[in-house]
Amino acid sequence: MIKLLRIDDKLLHGQVAFSWVRNLKIHTIIIADDKVAYDEFSKMTLGLSKPTGVNLIIVEVDEAIELLKSHVNSGMNVMAIVSSIDNAYRIIYNIPEIKSLNLGVLRKNYNSVSLTHDIAINENEAKLCKEILDKSVEIEIRLTYDDEKLFLSDLIKE
Repeated sequence: MIKLLRIDDKLLHGQVAFSWVRNLKIHTIIIADDKVAYDEFSKMTLGLSKPTGVNLIIVEVDEAIELLKSHVNSGMNVMAIVSSIDNAYRIIYNIPEIKSLNLGVLRKNYNSVSLTHDIAINENEAKLCKEILDKSVEIEIRLTYDDEKLFLSDLIKE
């Protein structure tokens, strides 16, 4: 079962590895990123953050979509992590069973506007978020599992 689709530009780190994995009883983490899938150093570094006993799979977004489709109704608890709203959109577009998206960390960069301390998006990303919301997918902002949910729909304007 897909327990969480998370956007975090840092991908896998302590907050993810321990808060989310433990509370959602995650068996497998799938990192979906077209660049990292071919970067052996990044893959090794991300592997150091993986909790013991949890599988870590790092693949391109298209391959992740196929893997996630196979887990929609499986008994294994799966968490997918992407580094961008664009990649999350690609996954949601192809897997309509996903009804929730977690925003963790999207640091400010060129042309982005801060929505919270940890989330900054640009005009194109705001458009993609509105399209995701139009697909009846909630977009919630939480760094850790225990944080109070903040809904993106309350922060962005039409």
